[in-house]
Amino acid sequence: MSNFYIERVIAHSNEKDDAIVTFNKGLNIIQGISDTGKTCVVNCIAFVFGRDIIPFDPSTGYNTVAMVLVTPKGSITLRREVGKKQVSVTSNVKEIESDIYDVEYKKNQKRPVLNSLLLQLIGIEDEHMIVSNRHFEKKRLTWKNLMRMIYIDEDTISRPESVIEPIQYVEKTLFLSALLFLITGRDFSEKDAKIKKEIKKARKKAIEEYINEKIIYAKKRREELSEKLAVYDNVNIELNTAEIVQSLEETEAAILKAMNDSKELLSSILQAEEKAAECDVLLSRYENLESQYKADIKRLSFIVNGEVEINKMPKNTTCPFCDGKIASHGRESYIVASRGELSRIIAQLEGLGETESDVREEKKIIQAELDNLQINRANLECLISEELKPRASELTEALSKYRAYVQVDEEMKLVAQLANEWADDLYNIPGEEEGDTIEYRPKEYFDDTFQTMMDEYAFNILKECKYENLTVARFNLQDFDIVVDGLKKATNHGQGHRAFLNTVVALMFREYLAEYAKYKLGLLIIDTPLLGLEQGVDDAAPESMRTALFKYFINHQTEGQLIIVENLKHIPDLDYKKSGANVITFTKGRFEGRYGFLNDVK
Repeated sequence: MSNFYIERVIAHSNEKDDAIVTFNKGLNIIQGISDTGKTCVVNCIAFVFGRDIIPFDPSTGYNTVAMVLVTPKGSITLRREVGKKQVSVTSNVKEIESDIYDVEYKKNQKRPVLNSLLLQLIGIEDEHMIVSNRHFEKKRLTWKNLMRMIYIDEDTISRPESVIEPIQYVEKTLFLSALLFLITGRDFSEKDAKIKKEIKKARKKAIEEYINEKIIYAKKRREELSEKLAVYDNVNIELNTAEIVQSLEETEAAILKAMNDSKELLSSILQAEEKAAECDVLLSRYENLESQYKADIKRLSFIVNGEVEINKMPKNTTCPFCDGKIASHGRESYIVASRGELSRIIAQLEGLGETESDVREEKKIIQAELDNLQINRANLECLISEELKPRASELTEALSKYRAYVQVDEEMKLVAQLANEWADDLYNIPGEEEGDTIEYRPKEYFDDTFQTMMDEYAFNILKECKYENLTVARFNLQDFDIVVDGLKKATNHGQGHRAFLNTVVALMFREYLAEYAKYKLGLLIIDTPLLGLEQGVDDAAPESMRTALFKYFINHQTEGQLIIVENLKHIPDLDYKKSGANVITFTKGRFEGRYGFLNDVK
């Protein structure tokens, strides 16, 4: 039988009406103002389950708690009166008898015991003995052993230690054995421990062989490296490296200077070539002008010569047609004007020749400067390519060799260090108990799957709950607690964050048991997961984390019944009704609704 859930909790009084709270099989939230009986409701559940507490003060007038459980085969009503160690059971489930059940086992047991009934609810039919200490002494598996997995009360929620594992050493082994039985259905006898011891011996031998192989490899590697280092015997590596570095810096500086000088020479060459080109343009223009002047001189000479010839010709005074006299007309001569223009052009031609001669002389000077600049630049380029750069390459190669030496030397040291560490590891491998003495260590029986899945649940739940700045989360098996980003909550968080993380741990176990346990509890009660500010906490979880946590509650209702108790003002504003959650609100008369759990109690 399994998959039971609490349907109703009833506080009974002989003087007042019953106080009743109804639950569903998914998410149930009991919210309200302080001192309205929220915790009283879950204390009533713990009381009926056999915990030795007083659920309410006798002055309230209430003296009995009844609880209705629903199973796949029917319902069961448990009723316990305050101060009594018996529970009245009314059952319509065939396998469970209606009777008066004792809360605790007695020496001469006559009545049935509540423990058997409660274990039967999760499918454990027979009585089982589990290991209670390191000497393999056994005690009875009880519901009390499992209550830590079911009910996280308000006094426990912010504790710095594991919220699941007991603080008292004598209780730890019994609890862990109970948890292992839930998960595996096994009680892990001394025979199991002997088998585990043989496995550990084989594992130790394998580790020894592995470490020895590593040490042998280290020895061979040191021999190989020693051969490489032998080349540098009697060489002052540090001094030579410093000298090479200095020479390389000087050579690179010389290359840089030569390249800058070459750039400056190139700039001067371009300027000189530009000036030479200007001279060529002027000389070309002067040649054209000289040709023009010479053409003008020929033209003027032709005019003068023509005038001279004309003047030599006889003048005709008689008309050849009528033999009449022809009147003599005066004619202007061009000789004087032409000779004047000719003298001017000849003077210009002579001046042009002198100017052309000056330009040619200037071009010679420029060309000589240009040739000198080109020679100097060619010499610099030759210096860079044939002397400085090869020298830099040689120095760089030499430096690389020395650096390779340093790397080999460092590797030698590292190999030696690792070899020593491996040798220490080999020496420090824990030995096994001698002889037949074997001790029971329950945490050794939580397998790798448990560790892997708990690590996965830790990260996934925190991620879903929007835990701030989350990088990595894991489950520390030794402390039986969560570690977030390498930090333990005991030393790195205040009460508010501890309450949040403890809630996450409880949810981790809830998910693991729902998925992997042979016997599933199917019930989790958490009182004040947000640890209200009215309790003096100044590091309560941020609003985004609070809201995400309650969204998680909503989204994981299929993993069993979940009952959450929280102060009204800290409950995130979500649509709980739409999600199918059952919300119970106690108002303390500050607004319309139920005042508190118990009737007429203020």
